[in-house]
Amino acid sequence: MPSKAFLVTSLSGRVLAKAAVRAKRPVMGVDAFADRDTCGVALKWMRIPLDHNSNVEPAEMLKAINSLCPQAYCLGLVYGSGFEARPDLLRSLAKGRPLLGNVPGVLETVADPARFANLLVKLNIPHPVTVMSRPEDTTGWLSKLAGACGGTHVSFASCLTEDNAGRYFQQQVDGEEWSFLFLANGREICPVGFNQPIVTPPQAPGHWSYSGATRLNSGPAGIAEAVLDAARALTGKLGLIGLNGLDFIVTNNNGWVLLELNPRPTATLELWDVPPLPPLFDLHIEACNGRLPAKLPQPTGSMAVAVAYAEKTLYTHDAFTWPSWCADLPWADSVIEAGDPVCTVRAEGMDAASAKRQVLARRREILDQLARFHSSSTDKNGRIFTQHDLMLPA
Repeated sequence: MPSKAFLVTSLSGRVLAKAAVRAKRPVMGVDAFADRDTCGVALKWMRIPLDHNSNVEPAEMLKAINSLCPQAYCLGLVYGSGFEARPDLLRSLAKGRPLLGNVPGVLETVADPARFANLLVKLNIPHPVTVMSRPEDTTGWLSKLAGACGGTHVSFASCLTEDNAGRYFQQQVDGEEWSFLFLANGREICPVGFNQPIVTPPQAPGHWSYSGATRLNSGPAGIAEAVLDAARALTGKLGLIGLNGLDFIVTNNNGWVLLELNPRPTATLELWDVPPLPPLFDLHIEACNGRLPAKLPQPTGSMAVAVAYAEKTLYTHDAFTWPSWCADLPWADSVIEAGDPVCTVRAEGMDAASAKRQVLARRREILDQLARFHSSSTDKNGRIFTQHDLMLPA
């Protein structure tokens, strides 16, 4: 008989899987990577490869979750990234399963750039000028793919070919990037906290690829309350529930603009799912059922996470020992191409600056360790040694 469990699905589900384990909730899941540490904490986990458009095949996804966690044994479906532009797939996955998150209709509104921009106008929330057609003069404009996530899809409008299918255009806003994580119950919000993204390294696949974040103990001075007000307004209008995130920019003239609403748990969840906060997986479930805490305690110090992208092709091996501060671990004998994510590193510090310095040092350290290991475990023709080759005599 299958075990009853919460079902997690996301492009990368490790953060949600570990949040479920911290909450002592049984969890199974499906994502695009099935990293070693994700599989290690879940009851069962499956990988669904992405196609050339970074999407999963719906029939394969449905087959996988029906095999993994049949409807009668699903305690609740919790989804992360990858569904913003695929509300119909979410509807199919949620059929016969309790959906713990925003309904597909919310995703449809947020993923439609024209509808979302019009909503922000009605709510008087500042945002970049957004148009659906490519401007004649592309100077100062960005192009984004509607409903995409992770930042890899963002590019300078001037760099695009004439194929603009599925794309929209926003005026670039200069300033400091921030994000805000909050709980919502359809009417009200409970703040979790503010974060700042780690600057994207040159080896990442795109100039705006997600590369990590640092936990802050407060929001931007003079702006934080306006961001909370925007979260309240969006919650009331859209009926947001559970964990959600806002991405925004504090402009050089001390104003701000909202870039995105992420109507789901975001990657910054792991920065806050630590004592003395109660398990955020539980709080997500409670908020989806209409219950919010009055206020959340704040953790001491700071934490940062950073994505390490490969600078050149790497081969992983069982003989390599991953430091305890690494996560999203690839399996042995994986080939990681230049520009692909290798792993995520984390660090803590007395304040945000020290945590950020430490996490950037660790990102450099793990890439150097892997490069040295790769060099020592390949022959002069570039052939990687096998596990047997690397075993030392007793």
